[in-house]
Amino acid sequence: MTMKFAVIATSLTLAACSGPSGLGGAGGLLTRAERTDFAETSSYHEVTAMVDALVRMETGLHATTFGETVEGRALPLVVWGAPEATPEAVEATGKTRVLVFANIHAGEVAGKEAALMLLRDLARGEHAAWADSLVLLVAPIYNADGNERVAYDNRPLQLGPVGGMGTRTNAQGLDLNRDFMKLAAPESRALVRLFGTYDPHVVVDLHTTNGTIHAYHLTYAPPLHPNTASEIDAELWERWLPAVTERIEERDGWLFYHYGNVPGAFGEPVSVPRGWYSFDARPRFGTNYAGLRNRFGILSEVYSYAPFDERIAASYRFVEEVVGYAAAHASRIRRITGEADATSIVGDSLALRSTFAALPEPVAIQLGAVDTLAHPATGEPLLRRLDVRAPEAMPAFIRFAPSEKERAPAAYLVPRDLAVVTDLLDAHGVDYYPAMAPSPVEVFEITEVELAERPFQDRRAQNVRGFYGTLDDAPREPVYVVPVDQPLGRVAFMLLEPRSEDGLAAWGVLPAESLTPGRYWPVQRIHGALPPR
Repeated sequence: MTMKFAVIATSLTLAACSGPSGLGGAGGLLTRAERTDFAETSSYHEVTAMVDALVRMETGLHATTFGETVEGRALPLVVWGAPEATPEAVEATGKTRVLVFANIHAGEVAGKEAALMLLRDLARGEHAAWADSLVLLVAPIYNADGNERVAYDNRPLQLGPVGGMGTRTNAQGLDLNRDFMKLAAPESRALVRLFGTYDPHVVVDLHTTNGTIHAYHLTYAPPLHPNTASEIDAELWERWLPAVTERIEERDGWLFYHYGNVPGAFGEPVSVPRGWYSFDARPRFGTNYAGLRNRFGILSEVYSYAPFDERIAASYRFVEEVVGYAAAHASRIRRITGEADATSIVGDSLALRSTFAALPEPVAIQLGAVDTLAHPATGEPLLRRLDVRAPEAMPAFIRFAPSEKERAPAAYLVPRDLAVVTDLLDAHGVDYYPAMAPSPVEVFEITEVELAERPFQDRRAQNVRGFYGTLDDAPREPVYVVPVDQPLGRVAFMLLEPRSEDGLAAWGVLPAESLTPGRYWPVQRIHGALPPR
């Protein structure tokens, strides 16, 4: 099969000319993509074997695992820049911590191959200066079960690897990049636990995008939720991502820009003005969730219709520039995240729900063109980008603004028998403690519950409506107190508010029969002094 698809790849002009730096280094170790002239992608076994080989060379790489998949595959994590792979050893360095993870959607495999190449280059001694200020954490194959479900048709129209690629979902059929709030998959819980134990200051999530035909080799996004700490938002929008974009264009000649699509580009009916629209602000998406944890989240979306070798190279260069910026500004990154952790949001008016917001001025979006090839094994169409840049000035709806707000309380009160809620708080790492409920408390009276017609991610979404009022004679019952003045206060707010677009109600975490008009939302609030611990 390897020889067959190497020939196929050459016939489609998919073979690499050069690829990222370090090709063939560290004892001649090659990825499966390289060995097959970019016709195939690495299996789980090949990823772990390459990691093991690099670590055995005693090159400063240390390997561990951070959890298991549904089917029991251990999730590899490689640590560079610390003497050991343990969270304690990493924290003891005092350095800025950067996590790069790939393959959350296992048909989007360029990031996985780029991560392996980066590890090989680190093993060869490249980027050694990064270790002065950084610890790099690399999880190259997050959706490991999906990676093994290789088929030709898992990513229609994507230009290779023509030997097939894995599935978007995990073995449960869940999209892991919609699971960061409800944490229904073991992989999601493992990754969020890693966020807590290793506490990376920066989280880089590597994807591949299809959709609108454009001229960008890669598009990106910072955390999009309006509740993201303002200094994190400003650093990414005003300095970090512009610097990366300029460096890439200067050195590689490639255009990178904020993620987006043009609705109606394929002739489908639309009800919004023509423009460049980002995806979604909700924290169910990993980099948005990182922002609510007061961390720098950076999404990478390399372009589906570029050849596979170019996608890998673009992913590699993006990571290289992002990490290089982090190394050069490591102390500022730590300061910004530390200040966000220490800043109380109690009393702030925060977004419960969000909507698109356009940049102040139109942007010249670089649209592109493709031609169509036939897949050599199936005959199905594949799209190949052409070197065409067709700028069109249009509104850029790549930011989000609150569409509904609520004042953050001092604390939430969770009944002790709501184990499903405390389990989720534990999984996120949100702090809470047992106490007796004070009086008075604020309660949310439900007036309407709208249940989604169809399940999404195995859940029936709920939209709860109602209003807050004060209950002066609340019974003094045992509860768990969730302080909002804590580093994960923004996460607690989005989980526990009944009108949150991504919380307990939205995901149907609480049974629908307990949420009926005329009853109270089971989680109460207080605005004054907290009960003693």
